Amino acid sequence: MERLRIVLADDHPLVLMGMRDLLEKNLAFEVVAAVASPTALVEQLASEPPHVVVTDYSMPGDERYGDGMRLIEYLTRHFPRTQVVVLTMMSNPMIISALYDAGVAAVVLKRDDLAEIVTALHTLWAGRRYHPPGFQRSDRMASRSEFIGDRINSLSPKEFEVLRHFIRGESMMQVAGTLRRSVKTVSGQKIAAMRKLNVRTDQELVVFCVENGMFQ
Repeated sequence: MERLRIVLADDHPLVLMGMRDLLEKNLAFEVVAAVASPTALVEQLASEPPHVVVTDYSMPGDERYGDGMRLIEYLTRHFPRTQVVVLTMMSNPMIISALYDAGVAAVVLKRDDLAEIVTALHTLWAGRRYHPPGFQRSDRMASRSEFIGDRINSLSPKEFEVLRHFIRGESMMQVAGTLRRSVKTVSGQKIAAMRKLNVRTDQELVVFCVENGMFQ
């Protein structure tokens, strides 16, 4: 029986090592490559497309392909025969929904057991999409049970991406260049996000994001 050929991508060596060790114990899987940047990932997929790529959502520092939604949309658009599994700390239902809308086959939350990656891969191999435990697309608003969660989950995917880059220390001009939007657009999205989070200054915004672990 053919094994599921997998490429792993994460900028943390220990995470890559842990995923590789876990998957190589399963005879149904073959890890053909493990890379540490979006550029290396794209080059690997172009030279030898696997069945599945498991990639971290946040891999900063790659100006060529970026990360986050920009990278995911590039992968699903240019490598339609490769299923994309996204590994992320973010549990915002709107972001998860946006990832599925972009064409990913599975989203695995880092807060869950690492073995969920195995479950996700078996689900894909069986011809079905995988969703995180407890995630219901049709009823995602029901998960907003806490006040802080309500505010975070009210962010649109585009607003979320703007904040993610801003919290990294990028200026609005840099964020605009990274996301390929105008400075006016990203500035407006940042202001809208601050209003939803009920913060008034950049300092309050940074504190809110850090204290609530929004981009870990």
